[in-house]
Amino acid sequence: MSDPARRETTLHLLLTRPGGAEVACRILTVNTPVYYGEHVLEAARAAGVEGWLGRRLAFTRQGVGEDGVTRATCAWQLFTPELPGAVPVPDELRELADAARTPTRTPWFQAHWHAGALAWLDGELAAQGRSRLGDPVVLKHWQISLLWRVPTQGGDVYFKAVPDFFAREVTVTARLATEVPGAAPPVLAADTGRGFLLLDGCGESGGDPEAALRQLARVQRATRPLLPELKLRGRGPAYLLARLDALLSDASLHADEHGPHPDALTPTEAATLRARRPELEAALERLRVSPVPLTLGHGDLHGGNVTTRGEQVTLLDWSDASLTHPFPDGSDPDPAVLEAARDAYLREWTDLAPPDELRALHADALLAGEIYRALGYADGIQDAVEDRREWRGAHLWHLRRLLT
Repeated sequence: MSDPARRETTLHLLLTRPGGAEVACRILTVNTPVYYGEHVLEAARAAGVEGWLGRRLAFTRQGVGEDGVTRATCAWQLFTPELPGAVPVPDELRELADAARTPTRTPWFQAHWHAGALAWLDGELAAQGRSRLGDPVVLKHWQISLLWRVPTQGGDVYFKAVPDFFAREVTVTARLATEVPGAAPPVLAADTGRGFLLLDGCGESGGDPEAALRQLARVQRATRPLLPELKLRGRGPAYLLARLDALLSDASLHADEHGPHPDALTPTEAATLRARRPELEAALERLRVSPVPLTLGHGDLHGGNVTTRGEQVTLLDWSDASLTHPFPDGSDPDPAVLEAARDAYLREWTDLAPPDELRALHADALLAGEIYRALGYADGIQDAVEDRREWRGAHLWHLRRLLT
């Protein structure tokens, strides 16, 4: 975890009255992360401003100075009925103020969404015989999800909201929580129409990578009977093969829809990646015809999407759930523990193929996994979000990993 004393962010709060066109400004300096919306309300409250988040309007990393401090500038819209201590918007923030007035389709970026979400949350907690002990704490507030930690009499619970293009998460999470221990957090309430989940706590974040991958394999095997009712998107090896043309195109490798992307592959990198295409196609074909069947894929498994309580490992965040070959999900642990974690994962599949064959397929999955995750952005997020600027180059990180 970064030392907060070594971080300094200039935080521009664009204060907006719900239903009004007036925008005012407060400028703060904070030493806590604010990119995802975390700590913004606490910083505003400490400055005497009460409100709720709208949208992040800008974020600029300025790098590490000679003094070792990491500096950035961030602008957030804050809905508030009052404008205490606010000043007129400076000229350099006028464009952001105009953006704050622009209608948005992301539900939790809208002025009146917050009150409705709180009413739903309190009603569902009351039905559980629980009540809130304080305001929700923002953990994530961006285009692809909202996540709150909510203190209650029975311990912390978590409220999550997802956009329409991730609506599958509500259905999949609720079904997995009922059917497969540790496949998902306990679901206290769900509203598929609004994309709401109320989840109980299920341990501390992270855990042993070997235990996490064993749990992943067990969940992937146990959920096969549920596949027809989960109605998952197909993202198996055949799909990945069919999408290689688009993924290796100039438009994809340069991500230049709005001008050259800073992470675009160089001509040399692009040529090197395209030269590997026969190898990638061969790996995908071997996975396609392997004795390991398609099943539930997570799509974004990492330490932050795992919790541990005692010996129970639980998987979180099924927004990218798909029907796919299972091994790409088990192919991206910390390289320092890859071999042991891989073997723990593959031991759960030894009834289907000999260990040497499974290890060879896992090596193929190391390549397929990067394609799979790159397409998670290219086919799952980039065309769905309202503001594509944040995501248009996200797939390039995975494609560049194929060069090494």
